Parts: sequence; structure tokens; C-alpha cells
Amino acid sequence: MSIEHIAVIVLAVEVVVMVSARVGIERRHWAHAKGRGPAPQAGDDLTFVPAALYGIAAAAMAVGALAVSVEPTLGTLATVAMFGVLLPAFTANAVLRLSTRGGRTAVTPGLRGLAATVAAAGGLVSVGLI
Repeated sequence: MSIEHIAVIVLAVEVVVMVSARVGIERRHWAHAKGRGPAPQAGDDLTFVPAALYGIAAAAMAVGALAVSVEPTLGTLATVAMFGVLLPAFTANAVLRLSTRGGRTAVTPGLRGLAATVAAAGGLVSVGLI
């Protein structure tokens, strides 16, 4: 299996994880609106990603790009920014949201490590999409 195939599989998994987290967030909002649950968290959104996750994904993506010597064109940089930084960071944040059900106080060091691993893996493998 080539790096391109692995990158596409990782991309598909990232999308599934993000959609699952989004559905969970929406279910909490719907339950609260119907009076069956607590109010949603103030920052309960997949796009409110801690800056560290962006940095981890970008660093891993840079390492992968250096390993395969990617030519820095505008199209390549746009692809890398989208698939190498944004999606892995959003997915890592979605993993945190899914594992804590949106509660920011329930984030443990182990979950932070898992999110960092997801961001790094996504950034590293994204180079296969170029």
C-alpha cells in the first residue's frame, strides 16, 4: 500500500471522526433546546481548536514534506495547509470532544496526548496527498 492510499484512508477517517463529533454536539444542543439536558459549553465547536494542535500538525506536516522533498508551489502550499494542518487539528479537537462529551474540565493528560498523536499523524501522512 502506497503513501497516497494511506493518506486517503486517513483523510476519510478524519472526516468520519469530525462528522461524529459534530453530530454529538448537535445532539447536546437539541437535547438542551427540548429541556432534556444541560446548556451546551460556551466553546462547544469543532473549530475552536487549541493553538498547540495546529502547531503539532504543522510541525509533523513539515517533517513529512522535508522527508519527501515537496516542491513549494502555491497549489502545494494550499493543499498542505488544508489537509496537513486544518483537518488534522480539527480531527484532534473532535477526538477531545467525543471522548469528553464536550466537557473541557474532563480533559486529562492522556487525552491531550491522544489528540496530539492524532494531529501529528494526520499532518505527517497528509504529505501523501500532494
